Amino acid sequence: MRHILRTALAAALGIAMSAAQAQAPAADFPAEAVPLTPETLKGLDGKKFVGTRMDGTGWTMDFGPGDSFRMSYRRGGTGAGPGGGIFDGTVRLDGTKLCQDMRKTLESGCNEVRLRGNELFYRRNANGEIVVLTAQ
Repeated sequence: MRHILRTALAAALGIAMSAAQAQAPAADFPAEAVPLTPETLKGLDGKKFVGTRMDGTGWTMDFGPGDSFRMSYRRGGTGAGPGGGIFDGTVRLDGTKLCQDMRKTLESGCNEVRLRGNELFYRRNANGEIVVLTAQ
């Protein structure tokens, strides 16, 4: 009986450690991911990117014409709705940082962002987490 309990405990501990490692934020951007340039930022016009933060909050980032931008979030999934919100405004580059100048909010700021194919890697200032957003 002790052997069964010990085996079950070891398996549970292994699962818990694997889950904790899976939720750890990436330390840095992938080597192939490149900073945005004015040309690549312009190339994002009309594109929508979707991803999920470590805490389960879903993000949708829409890039529109004329540097317009909308970001929506929802706890527990993607898009806006209960427990979520929408921020809109414009985007610009400041060196290698993507700056979001939002209307009607104090949430404006600049973040390190990299691009690799159809993936956008967005480093959150709050905790350093790199959120992977995929073009839809």
